[in-house]
Amino acid sequence: MRGGSTKPRRMPTDNAPLTGADIGRVIYQVHANYPGALREDEFVAQLHAELASHSDEFGSMTLVATSLCCDEINRGLETKLAQKFGGNSFSMGGLAGFPFGGVTSFGAFAHHIPNPGSALVVYGPHVGVDANGAVGKIDRRGLANSGACCGSAAAALANARAVLAEGGTPPAPLPADFIDAQQSWVAHALLENGAAGVVGAPNPDAQLPRALFSAQRKAMEKIITAAAPGNVPDGNIIAVVGGIQINTPDGVSDYFLPIVFELRTCDGALVKDLMVR
Repeated sequence: MRGGSTKPRRMPTDNAPLTGADIGRVIYQVHANYPGALREDEFVAQLHAELASHSDEFGSMTLVATSLCCDEINRGLETKLAQKFGGNSFSMGGLAGFPFGGVTSFGAFAHHIPNPGSALVVYGPHVGVDANGAVGKIDRRGLANSGACCGSAAAALANARAVLAEGGTPPAPLPADFIDAQQSWVAHALLENGAAGVVGAPNPDAQLPRALFSAQRKAMEKIITAAAPGNVPDGNIIAVVGGIQINTPDGVSDYFLPIVFELRTCDGALVKDLMVR
């Protein structure tokens, strides 16, 4: 998969248009921190072409499930995937892109897959790069200054710094109320998946989504293993794509860094690792 075209502006904005220097800074930081990242349109086009080369079932008879952060800036990728694969998408994701829908949501998704047909699961955390080239921030419509992106991930990192400074890792959270349960689990997932390496990294904000991806990959593996058998129609193929979504200012393409690209059976067993050439 290789890079592609610049996206249109997401929405009208009060922010000043990007200069050539702004665009250069953004693109430099994307490639410096996430080598191999693809422009979003090209990622979707190459994903479609690659899957179509393996099975005729990928295309109009594919149902997409995404597990991407609930931040509104991530809906563009979902729309492009749906347009290329069947017209609709199923959402499993919550804060920071974690598949909080879990086994129940995957089971429901599986029962919606056309038969004959195929399934495509796309998941991962996201990170912003603002017009100044700052990783972990994004420029938003109508706001004078850039802000945290991903905000949930940034809160988890702040929690990790505090916990590590105290020298301990608390047990998994058991929230008494659901009103912020997802953030409790995002914070705990980071602590169990390389928080010390993130905090000690030269650029913690750039390393943060890699640690969160590690946690999400484990979670998605458990969900598919538990929920695919008996739910995905017999003979259907599941394509699983995991990576890091990279948000950029309007006027620059968003990017996606593929890390996992697999074909699996209807029972969730690995058929082929398409990242291995």
